[in-house]
Amino acid sequence: MVFIHCSLLNLNRTLTRSLMASLLALIGILHGCNIVPTFSRQDPSSTSEITDTDIVNYARTVLTIESQRQIAYQKIEDIIDDLPPEIACNSPKSFRKLPSEVQKIAVDFCNSSKTIAKEGGLTASKFNIMTQKAQGDKTLKQQIQNAMVKIQQEK
Repeated sequence: MVFIHCSLLNLNRTLTRSLMASLLALIGILHGCNIVPTFSRQDPSSTSEITDTDIVNYARTVLTIESQRQIAYQKIEDIIDDLPPEIACNSPKSFRKLPSEVQKIAVDFCNSSKTIAKEGGLTASKFNIMTQKAQGDKTLKQQIQNAMVKIQQEK
């Protein structure tokens, strides 16, 4: 019994750490790649409070994009037989030295990410604000992580 409890505890820790790492990686990718355009003028919805619905929509969007990123990464890794280089969606220079088949996978991923973010139930500016806030707000970050765990448990 103790062994099962410890194993479940370790699994829970591993899952939480994995989700946290994925979230942080994706936030970095989204922030660094400018997958969702940043507007210089805020729309009225972006200044409003972040709701529970916003958090769930954001978490679902992040999980969907992350799963697509992993697929693209694996495809690229299989083609080049090595760790893929850093690819930034907003930097055409990061695509130039890649084989054409890899460029297509990277471009498809970037376009898909933009679509997923748009369909995630949040405006682009709201998504960007949530990404920025999650980097410095431990409470929001924890709420997003909790929503991600709940979404994955529902699957």
